Amino acid sequence: MLEESDKKSSEDVTSLGKYDKKGFKEITMDRPREIDATGIERPWRMDPKGYFLIRVNEDLGKIEAAFCDIKENKVRVIIRGDHPMEVYTAILKEDLISLMDHACDIGEQLAKASIALKQGKKYTQDKEDLE
Repeated sequence: MLEESDKKSSEDVTSLGKYDKKGFKEITMDRPREIDATGIERPWRMDPKGYFLIRVNEDLGKIEAAFCDIKENKVRVIIRGDHPMEVYTAILKEDLISLMDHACDIGEQLAKASIALKQGKKYTQDKEDLE
């Protein structure tokens, strides 16, 4: 809920536009910069905190992310959840990722694992298509 000091009248204008009756700003665009990301590849780099092994645990009907350290290549933490958001929220809460591109990749992999789980397909980490 908005605090009294945060509320703006519908007439208040900022660089992001006018506030509506619920306190949200109207979004306006005046020739935004456009980026065509087609074909852009992310250079691979190891996250200094470690890496994840993502899988579908069919016995439990859950998505799993096993966190491994890079010094000994040992699984240190296993996070399970029904939904990608539960798993990545736990990963962030445990401070297991230090690189933004790694976090994005984990989110993509968790989403694919979730789809595979729901559709009864086989999920293989870092593989483009589900089987």
